[in-house]
Amino acid sequence: MAAPPEPSTRGAIARVYNEIATEYSRARTTPWPAVLEFIDTLPPRSRVLDAGCGHGRHAAPLLEGGHVVVGLDASMGLLDIARGALPSASFALGDVCRLPLRDRAFTAAIAAAVIHHLPSEGERLQALREIARVLAPRSRALVTVWAREQSRFDDVVEGPRGSGDVWVPWRAGGREVLRFYHLFVDNELSGLVLKAGLRVAKYFRSGDNYVAVAERHG
Repeated sequence: MAAPPEPSTRGAIARVYNEIATEYSRARTTPWPAVLEFIDTLPPRSRVLDAGCGHGRHAAPLLEGGHVVVGLDASMGLLDIARGALPSASFALGDVCRLPLRDRAFTAAIAAAVIHHLPSEGERLQALREIARVLAPRSRALVTVWAREQSRFDDVVEGPRGSGDVWVPWRAGGREVLRFYHLFVDNELSGLVLKAGLRVAKYFRSGDNYVAVAERHG
């Protein structure tokens, strides 16, 4: 596993995804099963926030299901690809820790493989609080993160900010780009959901990910 080059920032993470946007969008085309299962539970014509939407691989099945989709990402390179592929969705450049969206504006939200890129626990908690803020009462959000307990991370050296901080190489086009991840241990995600003021409606392990369905109280 790659050694950390330097402490990461949200801006640095966005720049990495701008750099690899084309290769990443071509390599990551299949929606996650947990996301598809969550979509199947949504009421008809739900207004859904896709936080950290990337190039739109989860916005696509939301649109196919008849939902209204607002996608937000910090990478303009990925957003340009999403806009070209899915013109009927709304996409915006923004920071998941400071959502440029109204309170209680959404009936559902998805944050798939997003908050594990945030460099500090405070930022990860703030992102979940922002998702809670824009959810309508009794609405739900799906949140997924990478699990620490994977064989490929057995030799991980702990990062400078504590357990689970790693830099994972993305290799494409004959080059290597390092991406920051915070790897979650069991119950870490569910604990953050509770701290953000949400209820844990469902929590489980799916492959190499921890998944939480978080519900906003009435």
